[in-house]
Amino acid sequence: MRRLSGTLLLAFLATIPVLAIATTSLAQSASDGKPPAPAVLVAKVAEKNIADQYVFFGRVEATARVQINARIEGYLAEVAFVEGSTVEEGDLLFKIEKSIYEANVAQAHANLASAVAASKLAKLDYERSKQLVARKTVSQAQLDKDLAQYEEAQANVAAQKAQLSLAEIDLGYTEIQAPIDGRIGKANETKGSLVGPSGAPLALLVAQDPIHVAWPVPDRLYLEVSKSQRSTSDVSVKLKLADGTIYNQAGKIIYADPSANETTNTITVRAEFSNPEMLLVDQQLVSVIIENKETRKHLVIPQDALLLDQQGPYVFVVNSENKVEVKRITTGTQQGLSLIVTKGLALGELVIVAGQQKVRSGVSVTPQLADQSEGN
Repeated sequence: MRRLSGTLLLAFLATIPVLAIATTSLAQSASDGKPPAPAVLVAKVAEKNIADQYVFFGRVEATARVQINARIEGYLAEVAFVEGSTVEEGDLLFKIEKSIYEANVAQAHANLASAVAASKLAKLDYERSKQLVARKTVSQAQLDKDLAQYEEAQANVAAQKAQLSLAEIDLGYTEIQAPIDGRIGKANETKGSLVGPSGAPLALLVAQDPIHVAWPVPDRLYLEVSKSQRSTSDVSVKLKLADGTIYNQAGKIIYADPSANETTNTITVRAEFSNPEMLLVDQQLVSVIIENKETRKHLVIPQDALLLDQQGPYVFVVNSENKVEVKRITTGTQQGLSLIVTKGLALGELVIVAGQQKVRSGVSVTPQLADQSEGN
């Protein structure tokens, strides 16, 4: 028991210096009246070669949209396509009962044959009158009359030929064919329906390959690009689809509208894209990415550093004295997990990317450099 008591006494005496140091440290902190500097994660403002990029909201537009209509009146005999399918120019879409129109063609042929026969007879009468006038056995008045009848018969032949052509055209209209390549929608009428020129369209046919995409450009930006005299060949045009993927076909700017939209102060620009897999659909909403083919140096920061308030974007910067400063910035486009900064920061400055909620302007901090090997 005595040995054990001696051991405990030695252990207690050994802890006295440690307690004294801890008590002194706490006393000094208390006498300073300051909490320890908060730890924050910082990243350096970096410089990267990046192609200038603009992103717009655009809408897909078919190069052609054709309402299929009946040009003659009649009853539908057949709907010859599958709704929603792709058709080629010349493919049969609808058939109209043709018996009446075949009869009209036959009648026109008969009328023409009658007119030709009458014309031949009138010609013979005229030729005979010319001979008799030369012999002075028929008056000139009779010759003039026969000539007029012959010319009238010739005119009737021409009229009957025209009637035959019209009848044949109407007969041709009993088969309605696709005027363009494209995808056809729902058939609005079924077999047996009475259709005609005054009726509703029978279907909608939309050309889809190639296809156009249109997007509005603010007139200020349009003017800036125009003054720079950049060619459409200097930029690439890409699309981001609704699922966030980049469309696998590059586009080509074809033209800009000749007038601006007075309501939005924008100018509509159009590009053409190949659409072999029919992924782009008329009136679909997409994001249009315009990117310069040449790169230039830009300052970038991690997106986590960006803060916003009523005055706009800003960041917390740690200066050489490990004190926090607020800096207002002007940002550019997003580049992965980084953000382009066009104004307000200098290369190499330290921006806080984690721990912003613990600091304010003028506060001393303990910065720790974040790993910037990824995401920048």
